[in-house]
Amino acid sequence: MTRRKFGSYLGLCFVLALAAQAQQDDFHDAVARAARLSTLAEPGARPFHLKLTAQDTTMRNPEYNAEIEVWWAASDKWRRSVKSLAFTQIAIQNRGRYYESNSEAAYLPYWFDELIRGSVDPIPVEALANVSADADRPACGNWEVVHGSGDEMFSSYASMCFNPDGTAREIFAEPIGLKLAAYQEFGNKRVARQLNVWPGDRSEVTARVTVLEPLENGEYSGSGTPISNLFDAPDDTGLASRVRFVSIPESALATSDSPARPPLSWPSSYTFPVNGVIAVRVQIDRVGNIREFPSAISKNQAINTIAVAQIKNWKFKPYLVDGSPVEVVTTLHVPFHLKYQPLGANGKEFPPISFGAHIKQYRALSDLRAERSKPFRLRASFVLGGDQAGRYEETWQSPDEWTRQVELGGIVLGETRTSGNTATNFNGGILWRPKLQAVLSAMQDRLPDPRTFQEADWGISAVPESNVDPSSVGDSSEPVLIRAARGAVDANNHPTSGQAYWFDSDGLLRANFAEGATVVNSKFAPWDLKQVPRRIELFIATTPAAVVTVSSIEAP
Repeated sequence: MTRRKFGSYLGLCFVLALAAQAQQDDFHDAVARAARLSTLAEPGARPFHLKLTAQDTTMRNPEYNAEIEVWWAASDKWRRSVKSLAFTQIAIQNRGRYYESNSEAAYLPYWFDELIRGSVDPIPVEALANVSADADRPACGNWEVVHGSGDEMFSSYASMCFNPDGTAREIFAEPIGLKLAAYQEFGNKRVARQLNVWPGDRSEVTARVTVLEPLENGEYSGSGTPISNLFDAPDDTGLASRVRFVSIPESALATSDSPARPPLSWPSSYTFPVNGVIAVRVQIDRVGNIREFPSAISKNQAINTIAVAQIKNWKFKPYLVDGSPVEVVTTLHVPFHLKYQPLGANGKEFPPISFGAHIKQYRALSDLRAERSKPFRLRASFVLGGDQAGRYEETWQSPDEWTRQVELGGIVLGETRTSGNTATNFNGGILWRPKLQAVLSAMQDRLPDPRTFQEADWGISAVPESNVDPSSVGDSSEPVLIRAARGAVDANNHPTSGQAYWFDSDGLLRANFAEGATVVNSKFAPWDLKQVPRRIELFIATTPAAVVTVSSIEAP
């Protein structure tokens, strides 16, 4: 690299670094602004009385009916009352004296804690202090949360979004899940009058602020009790011993000496990956028992519930803060190792090759249009279902430079891609275009978009070779193909929706199904060290629609 080019490269890196830093500063400035706008309980803020009621608006579970009431005079002078079937509490702080009385269960559910904090201090500024957010969505900061390591590493994504006035609209940042709406003015603050949280069992809890008023000297209108007496603490139970959640890494937890953890057991799987790690978010009570499983994520979503079932009785030593046990929210990373067994294997073993690995194998063995492939000109003839004969021709230079067209009785449908842009020309009637477009589509592999590809979406089956023909019924004595598919099938196990791809034992793509059409490849022959199908059959549903015969492939 020349000195001039190297200097330009450094300059570009410096500009990109400045832009990234500016983006981070913008996000953290937006978080701080949202906190200034909406935090009720902060030093020097206006005293207030707030009442909030909540209910499950989806599953109608009465366990999530709740009421929160707060009288707040200062950061060290306040009273809180919370009521629900799961947990009740009276908490009072009056200067250096703290009193707390909890229900017998003494476990504060995390969704309830989210509402308590969200009602008076909704923006977790400290939790977001080290976030590196980008701006993929307008008015939102988004960032990646990495789980696992090495080949087993995968990511989930978090975000915080803002309204045009600077208030927060939603926060989905592990372990926080909070939606804020219906903002109204309260003094110099803008306060969300509706909050939504998700306990993790398909329920959605909607909470509404029913009272928000200044807390003035005199008598509290609800009971006639003097305001000053509301903060009388009958006892001092100690601030450190209060029920609260802390978010910690898994490494900070110590497992209990008993009971002993049984070895994990896993089923056979027809989805990939077969080895990896599951990230399970858990909430743990003050004696070390796991109480809630709001989410479990992995690259193989089919086994997440199995992981939860096996770890639900794990026990940890109490986690202490300032000498007192606290409730914990953390993410456990549980490794899994599955035996690969495609559907329909009937006891026969197959090499554990994922759909993604099959795609890579196909690209190397058979795909004329793969990156860095040799340019070619391909000519073919085709016959439609009604015996009309036509021609197909394609000239390919690179993935962004090619042209292809079909011609039938003087009617031409062509596509040309240049510098990343695709242009289409057609000179026939509207009834002919779908037929010619189907032939163009049949000449492509129609593999899934790599930008949205998720391995776990695809089930792997072992099927007889005749399964590629939608009009036939398979015979178990036939040679077996591996089919990766997502969607529904009919009584003969042929796909009827979604997508499907069939691979033989040599790694060749024998057929594909998408948008109701099946394309079957056969009569493979070599060209430029690749095995290329010379016969392509197209079926629309179960009806034969076209047969394409490749007559020549040559360098352009």
